[in-house]
Amino acid sequence: MPLPKDSCESLSMSDEVYRPSEDTLLLLRAVESLRKGFKRSIEIGSGSGLISARLSEFSDEIHAVDISLNAVKRTRDLLKSRGVWGKAHLLCGDLLTAYRGSELFDLIVSNPPYLEPEVGDQAVEGGWKFIDRLVEDASKKLKRGGVFLIVISSLTSNLESIFDKLRRRSFSIEVVDRVKLFFEELLAIKCIKE
Repeated sequence: MPLPKDSCESLSMSDEVYRPSEDTLLLLRAVESLRKGFKRSIEIGSGSGLISARLSEFSDEIHAVDISLNAVKRTRDLLKSRGVWGKAHLLCGDLLTAYRGSELFDLIVSNPPYLEPEVGDQAVEGGWKFIDRLVEDASKKLKRGGVFLIVISSLTSNLESIFDKLRRRSFSIEVVDRVKLFFEELLAIKCIKE
């Protein structure tokens, strides 16, 4: 499945910014399936800003965070070009650690680095340890009844541990979409905070 025409062909990307791919499209479809108004939404790991731009269509206030300053700039540029900069709040930071206040989100979405980094790659944290931290942050910053959408690969190690942690943190879990690639299956997981 190709990405929508307006999604990434016109985006100028640096090597540090994750280029939209099949997992981006999977998350985009999951986000679009929600189609309800959200007061406060956040994308964790905004990359190109494509998901944040879509969130802006049905969220009163959107937040985006990425550990890469180039990704934050790319997201800013895309949101400005779409005319939604006025309701956007961007941060360069690690997951939700910058959000220390008591205000909660209605929707948290992420296409995290779900595979373990290559041996010796100190620049990227990924895999189940990263997702474990993401689940912990989401459980603290999501309103009761709020939605947490995440993309996970069938190759992500410790998948059952991740699902167990989601349940222990009072999330109901539903696979809302999936795409099979030749070497893995990508899952869009919708988690609702009970």
